[in-house]
Order: sequence, then C-alpha cells, then structure tokens
Amino acid sequence: MNNYFVWIEITANSALIINEALFSGAMEKCAKCGIDSVVLSVKDTSGFVLYPSKFAPHYSKFDERFSDIDYLKRCLSIIHDKGMKVYPAFDVFAEGNKKKKHPLMKGLTEEGWMCEVYGLNAKGQPVVQKVSDETPIETIGSIDDFGEIFVNPANDEVVSYELSLIEEVIRNYDVDGIVLDRVRYVGLSSDFSGLTISKWKKLSGIEGDIDLKDIYSLSKKDGKTEIEYGKYFGSFNTFRAQMIHDFIKKVRALTDRAGRNIDFIDYTGSWYPLYHLVAANWASPEHRELSYPATDPEAYAKTAYIRHVDRMMSGFYYEDVEIKEARQHNAPADWYSVEGSADIAYSVTKREKPIIGSLFLDQYKSAPENIRRAIDMCFKKSDGCMLFDLCYLVHNDWWTYAKR
Repeated sequence: MNNYFVWIEITANSALIINEALFSGAMEKCAKCGIDSVVLSVKDTSGFVLYPSKFAPHYSKFDERFSDIDYLKRCLSIIHDKGMKVYPAFDVFAEGNKKKKHPLMKGLTEEGWMCEVYGLNAKGQPVVQKVSDETPIETIGSIDDFGEIFVNPANDEVVSYELSLIEEVIRNYDVDGIVLDRVRYVGLSSDFSGLTISKWKKLSGIEGDIDLKDIYSLSKKDGKTEIEYGKYFGSFNTFRAQMIHDFIKKVRALTDRAGRNIDFIDYTGSWYPLYHLVAANWASPEHRELSYPATDPEAYAKTAYIRHVDRMMSGFYYEDVEIKEARQHNAPADWYSVEGSADIAYSVTKREKPIIGSLFLDQYKSAPENIRRAIDMCFKKSDGCMLFDLCYLVHNDWWTYAKR
C-alpha cells in the first residue's frame, strides 16, 4: 500500500500551484524521492477552493494571483502522470480568518455558522462572543490560534455544506482518497452559541436554564487564567466529541456510496492527552482515557471514531526523534518525540487502523540531517510517513534528506 506522502498547502505553495511547469518539476522530484502519494489542499482555512465548485468560492476570488481555472484537475493529471496517488485535503471546520477577512468567507457571511467562544473580558467578567469579534478575550484550552474562523460542528447547515464539498470532489474527480484536517473545535472555549447549548441540553436531557459556570468557570490568579470544572463539564465535552464522531461517520457513509475505493484518511495531532480540548476522539472505542478532567471515560469512549476511517495521519511534530532525546531535554512526556508519538498513537487506537507518522519539516531547519532520522523513525514505528510541507523541500533543497 502507498505509504509515503507529501502535503501541499495552498498559500505556502501558491507559486508552484499557479505555474504548471514548476509544479510538474516539483512532482518529478517527489517521485524520484520515493514519495508515492500527494496530499493536495483543495480547500484551506480561508474556505476558498482550487476547483470550480457549486458551493464554495474559487481561490482566484481570494488571491488574485490565481486564475479562474480548475487547479485540482490540472494538478491531479500531473501527479498521476508521475505515478503518484492524489488525495485532496479539506480544512473542514475552518471557514475564514479574522486576520485576513474577505466578504465571501462563509464563516463571516452565513448567519449562525461561526463558533462563539467563552472567556473573560478585560474586566475579568465571563462573556460569550463570536470568533470574529476583535474584542480581546482570555480563553483557555486552545491548541492553536492562527486567527481562523471556526464554524460550529453542531450546526446541521455547516455539516451539510462541508459534506457537499467533499462529495462533489469525490464524484467529479478521479481521486485516490481524501484527507480531512481540522475536524475539531479550536479549544475548550467553543462552541457556546445558543444553538449548541440548546442541542446539548436536549440530547443530554437537561431541563431549565443553566449557568455557564456549571460547565466551567475561569478566574485570574497571579496573572494566570485558571479553570474550575462544573458539574456539566464532562457531559458538555462528551457532547462536543459526539458531534465530531457523527461528522466522521457521515463522511464514511459518503465515501462508501462513491461506488469505488476511496481511501479515507483523517489527520490529527498525536498528543491525545490534550485532545479533549478540541473534542476530537480519534482513539479506539476500546480505549478508556482516565486523564481527562471531570469526564466519564465510559461515556467518552462511545465518541471514538477511528473505526470509521481507513487510515490516520498522526502529527509526530517534535524535534526530538528518539524518546531518549526527549528525556535528555526534560520533555514533559515521552510522546514529545517522534518515537514516543508513535507509541501513544498506537496505544490509544489499539492498532485498529494503520497510522501514518507525520513530520513538520520546518522543525528540523537547525539540524536538517535529522529529517532522514525522523523519516526512518516514522517508517520503523508507524505504517508510513507524511511530510508537511512541500514548500520546505523546495525552498531549502532538502530532497536528499527525503529520498528513500
């Protein structure tokens, strides 16, 4: 089975995607390195797409350097001609960016789609506001924040829209599979919209008004924001994980209806002990996570979704390759290494599905010779390797390190 992937993010590789000859040359180098599969982002966090869609705006409307052409069709042909497989990638629940707003971003234009976040305002008072609100707010439990406008996985309109994009690509293009990213929440702070609270209460059998502090409350102490979990925290966070599970299951049904073999891959980080923050339970339903605060392990296990995908890409995003190196650097845990990431990923998934170890190449810029070691570790400890991102191979001329 194909197991050596390179990811192509749109913004970082725009010059290559736009120029057919440059793109072909880069794909030729990938093939010569032994890479057998290409993950091509067709819908990134902006919400714009690289192909003519019935539903989403074309990328040329977001970035004027792009022409109004079908880049997916062109790139797909080039990649297949080089003997590699093609996996369109979708940044699912990200629909815009508040740092680079555009009037066609769905997160901004569609009423009730964007997530609403819960935190403390400048006066230390609890507030709920939209992601796009520029007012500073102190939140907790966010894995990353690049200004992305996340939309609500509990909103049926959002779910239908994201599924429609995936389906039109599967139906209209000869793709070998799909890769999903950002099938999650941005952190504990979302979503606290009226829609989400209402849906959670209904599914959980909770009647009457609730105070958000019954989920959790925040306070400032010695300059730090602290959290106190309420009686409903476990229920609410399990509900969020259920929304993610249900979406993954819908994508599974969609790929099964395609009438041909579509390899369904989901990307997540490997740091499972922190993943309750974003409510993506990519583990096996046989796994019981005892470290999640104020959460029933049995109830949470029912939201596990690895059985609904064909393979997982897991971010082994650490500079240290071996566990012993992480220990020498006093890392908080062994999984702060490529080797340790593989161990924890297989531990929580019970080896139910293949896992492709994934590397963030820019982490090795000070010691690029470690790229080969990290790749070797992925192949030794997992079922393959994904390199993020092509731009680092091209701009740094790291092809020698990537060759197998």
